Amino acid sequence: MPTLPKVSARKYEALEKALTSQRDELSVRLNTRLGEVFVDREPDDEAALASDSTSKDLAVATLERERRMLDQVKTALERIKSGDYGICESCGGPIPDARLRALPWAKVCIRCAERAQTWASAAD
Repeated sequence: MPTLPKVSARKYEALEKALTSQRDELSVRLNTRLGEVFVDREPDDEAALASDSTSKDLAVATLERERRMLDQVKTALERIKSGDYGICESCGGPIPDARLRALPWAKVCIRCAERAQTWASAAD
């Protein structure tokens, strides 16, 4: 497994700015959405209860998705600072710049991501 030298954070300066902006936006959005899940009163009837329950379920699912994305963005920023950004965590090879522009929090190259997806599909 080849190991690439650590990369200077300057190479990924534009992506770091975009990730920082996305991190800040997600943090604000998560704090705002937390208020949507809070219940301060009970619904008046069964229809209102069902509607309220559906709304809460959607809000919780969105909150969880955004929380996972925030974690991925924070990890990508840490990898930039440590010099490990752009290096596949699985094979140690380079992650193409096109993949990083499309998915800035990518931890693995396309080949390793496809391999992992194939294994996951085979396990199902």
